[in-house]
Amino acid sequence: MSTAHSDNKGSSYVLDPKSSWANAYKIAGAVGAMGLAGSAVAWVTDHERFAFSYLFAFTAFLAIALGGLFFGLLQWLTSAGWSVTVRRMTEFLHWPVFIFVVLFVPIAVNMDQLYPWTHSHAEHGGEHGAAEHGEAHGEEHGEAKGSEHSGDEAAAPAMEGVIPEAEHAKHAEVAAAKEPYLNRTFFFIRAFIYFASWIVISRKLFQNSTKQDVDGDPLHTVSSQRMAPVSIIFLALTSTFAAFDWLMSLEPSWISTIFGVNFFAQCIVSLFAVCTLMGLSLQAQGHLKKAVNIEHFHDLGKLLLGFLIFWAYVNFSQYMLIWYASIPEETTYYHHRWSQGGDGWKFVSMVIIFGHFILPFFIILSRNAKRALAPLGVGAAIIILFHFVFVYWLVMPYYGAAEGKGLNVSWVDFACLAGVGGTYFAFVLHRMTKHPLIPIKDPRLSRALNFVNA
Repeated sequence: MSTAHSDNKGSSYVLDPKSSWANAYKIAGAVGAMGLAGSAVAWVTDHERFAFSYLFAFTAFLAIALGGLFFGLLQWLTSAGWSVTVRRMTEFLHWPVFIFVVLFVPIAVNMDQLYPWTHSHAEHGGEHGAAEHGEAHGEEHGEAKGSEHSGDEAAAPAMEGVIPEAEHAKHAEVAAAKEPYLNRTFFFIRAFIYFASWIVISRKLFQNSTKQDVDGDPLHTVSSQRMAPVSIIFLALTSTFAAFDWLMSLEPSWISTIFGVNFFAQCIVSLFAVCTLMGLSLQAQGHLKKAVNIEHFHDLGKLLLGFLIFWAYVNFSQYMLIWYASIPEETTYYHHRWSQGGDGWKFVSMVIIFGHFILPFFIILSRNAKRALAPLGVGAAIIILFHFVFVYWLVMPYYGAAEGKGLNVSWVDFACLAGVGGTYFAFVLHRMTKHPLIPIKDPRLSRALNFVNA
């Protein structure tokens, strides 16, 4: 047995049965059960509200799992040594990706409530074309045209809240052009491909890593490294198209080629924030005292800051290009989040800019902050909080869009969040009790244990 695995107090890297972490999965499971029960009540009493709230919760936690999968593949792809002791935490986070197949069932059953393209073109043209893009969006388009092209006389009808018939036709034309892609059969075929890819990659990486804990065979490392290049391409493609299918098609006439990158950035930023807080908590209780040190947290902080800047860049790029072009079927995305139903979503949009980027950026910007750990933990906690706010902002403006509803936070949101999150983390935390917290026989373990930041 490895000497690093001999002491059961500070350096065994196995959770002490008396540790709060060892029983945390029971608490998560109880929270998940209560949340799912509340979600079931919401499903019965308000189908539409449940559908959107559940999609929000599902997306928020799936993003963390996919972020963990990307990080693991990236470490194998680059043959990284410093991250060996950090990698197992991300493996725990991506291992339960299979549970999202079951958690996807309510989305599949309620897709008529979520996706306008599931209706016939007659219904889409009538209900969503007239109601959503007429009354609800007329004022939004008008406001946008007035602000963006205040000197343009062609914007006058829109400024009065009346959208030209040509724009209705354009929305319908874009939606109709997507019919070969946006249909139920192809939707479920793609979903099967996404989940199958994620599960196969996740299981193989996790099995290689944990089997090596037992036999110490370096061929497990070779196997993971060989599969990493192709796997990371599959992950990039499947996560991008999953974002198109499950989020962007909430408004089928909307187009953004950078949206998949936007979702990827959210996945990886949320992963680094969760991983940082997990590492800080485990270290504080003595489980990772000699394995994850200030040097590792410094690098996690640098990655968190770097991808946070990347997140801000891709979101600003999307906004700038859509604002500049001012194409109606593209600008509706921001109209939903700015002028729909009063100032509620406008306020959330501004808060996200400050809370998801500006505030944590300045908290973790300096080298000292990333090595002091307390500021790093605060910055990571803020990012996690705004991860949920941002995903909420991606999904929930479409709830009641045809009626012009504004921001309307409900207990259903929290029930779904508890149901999906509790279930997911119950699997994560339970798996942590079954394996060492670091890969104890990884051939690069010594490099990680002796890692010093340059």
